[in-house]
Amino acid sequence: MSFQLLLSLIALIVSIVCLIFLIKLFKRHNTQLETVVSQSNSLSELSKKVNNLSEEIHEIRSGNYGVISRVKELVQQVDNLQSAQQNLVEQDPQSRFYSKGAKLISQGASLEDLMRECDMPAAEAELLFNLHNSQK
Repeated sequence: MSFQLLLSLIALIVSIVCLIFLIKLFKRHNTQLETVVSQSNSLSELSKKVNNLSEEIHEIRSGNYGVISRVKELVQQVDNLQSAQQNLVEQDPQSRFYSKGAKLISQGASLEDLMRECDMPAAEAELLFNLHNSQK
């Protein structure tokens, strides 16, 4: 064989090896490109979900502010009603005795103690005593 033929054969073999190497690199590049595109699509979907969740959280917070202010209003109304009820109880002298009697019964006072402390007849004291003892 001549030297030129041997050199051409070596050049052909090197060219084939380089071509095979380039084909493998191209396949690897395409695979990585597909992976990048897939990850980019996934990232885009996740970004949309994050935005949707952020909007939902904002809506929930806005709703909570309304609920909180309404609850504060209701608590204030309940406090006002309790004060008004207490004022009514304190204005009626007869109900004051009943309130005091209920408090004494809850503290464990006897029927005689109730009659003496609230200046009540026996029938009223028994009625109040039985009423509050049945609620326990």
